Amino acid sequence: MLKKLFSFNNPISWISAAALILALSPEARKGTRKLLVKGTGAVLSLGDSVKTFALGSREEVGKFLEDAKAEKEQINIPVMLENSGEKMKQGFEHAKEKSKETFVKTKQSMDNIFEEPMDAATLNTSTFNVMNDEVVKAKLNEIEQHLH
Repeated sequence: MLKKLFSFNNPISWISAAALILALSPEARKGTRKLLVKGTGAVLSLGDSVKTFALGSREEVGKFLEDAKAEKEQINIPVMLENSGEKMKQGFEHAKEKSKETFVKTKQSMDNIFEEPMDAATLNTSTFNVMNDEVVKAKLNEIEQHLH
């Protein structure tokens, strides 16, 4: 039991050893006090730095918001909407005219597609046997090899 209590792996043994050294050695107490005072001073200095940074950031955000509000007041949104609405209307009119032109051109080109009579004598009705083609035979043989 005592062996487990005073082993180097047990944190209680480290704490009890430090307490014993501090209780018996005045130099250790002075050194520890100096270390604690400097550490506390560093923590307080860090806290002041964080406060200063936060205050500066808050001022910057405030300036940014003031600038944004001033910019918002300078923008005249109804005029912008009126102008953009007119431009959109013009764009729609232009697209409508282009669509009508395309429809007319398509109708003109398609009107005579069925008016020309088809002469059966002019049609090429010759047949071609693909099984006589060497490329097709080679491809079929290749497929057959993969299947077997």
